[in-house]
Amino acid sequence: MKKYRILHIIGGGEIGGAEQHVLSLLNDLDRSCFDPYLACLTHGPLATLAQETNIPTRTFPMCFPLDLSPLPHLTRWARTKKINLIHTHGSRANLLGRLGAKWLGLPCLTTVHSSLAHDYLSPWSARLALGLDRLTLRLTSGIITVSNHLAQEVALRGGQNIETIYNGQSPCIFADPSSARHQFRKQWGIPATAFVIGTIGRLHPTKGQIYIIKAATQLCLKYPDLHLLLIGDGPLRQELESELRLNSLPYTLTGYLPHAYKALPAMDLFTLPSISEGMGLVLLEAMQAGVPIVASAVGGIPEVIRAEVDGLLVPPGDVSRLAEACASLIENPDLAKSLVHSGQDRWPFFSTECMVRKTEQVYTRLLDQSTPPTP
Repeated sequence: MKKYRILHIIGGGEIGGAEQHVLSLLNDLDRSCFDPYLACLTHGPLATLAQETNIPTRTFPMCFPLDLSPLPHLTRWARTKKINLIHTHGSRANLLGRLGAKWLGLPCLTTVHSSLAHDYLSPWSARLALGLDRLTLRLTSGIITVSNHLAQEVALRGGQNIETIYNGQSPCIFADPSSARHQFRKQWGIPATAFVIGTIGRLHPTKGQIYIIKAATQLCLKYPDLHLLLIGDGPLRQELESELRLNSLPYTLTGYLPHAYKALPAMDLFTLPSISEGMGLVLLEAMQAGVPIVASAVGGIPEVIRAEVDGLLVPPGDVSRLAEACASLIENPDLAKSLVHSGQDRWPFFSTECMVRKTEQVYTRLLDQSTPPTP
């Protein structure tokens, strides 16, 4: 059987849901059929992680969103490596990868991980990204979205040959939960008796951390032992920390943590207050950790969390409803246990193995379509 060489292209400047997705594909593809390669467009941690598992990796830095100067070097490397299909992740990767695939005469597959309209700090940047996406969208041979919500969004801007394949989550290996809880709280100076409401994510407007801060400000009036734990880094760090200090909230802001899921046992309640979310891979980690969940009913989240079954869902940006949902779990431990039990049964439906096998089927279909029939 012929082996095919798959080149993944992504920014790679941070480790979020898209980067975790790519790492899963790089490491778990069936090596009897596919050889994975990685091209990053930013110097960052992803290239290092891929190289540690012996994935052939190169970085072709883009200096600005429309920088096409890496394209000749990227296509030359792809030709040297005899790449058969290019798989792109993110707006910059879509631009270079789609043009490069056209230049090389290769099929190009795009995975859409999030809503472009909400991925940027400025409306101008969002409009630019959407415009570039529309210009090159016709160069894709196929599109994968990580939720049905995103599939509908991409179809509205002209996307075709769209298939939803949910992000997959491998089993998280937790140390003894009680010991991990104690060690993390001790490390970060969180009182052992505190009720910890936590969240994990990039400190960016789309992740909505400001809403859990405002909700916690209300909750502290009734629950004085409350402590807010924010894990992640990003452009809003100073603004969010100023808000925390202004409201005199007991809080811990860790910055970026590798393997952040290991801190989940230190939380009593996990929140994902996003205003836009492709799917929410971190929800599957929280389910495994046995932490009750309150999240926004937005994007692909309701496709993962069944409302009132696996977690509580609230309208995005609604501080009062967010505070009410958190309070209901603080005051009703039996409800919290029920949600946790259901979540631990549900997360295996979103397995890495299922995601990888379905993606391999897309590769095979696109490669078969691009191969001329034998005379």
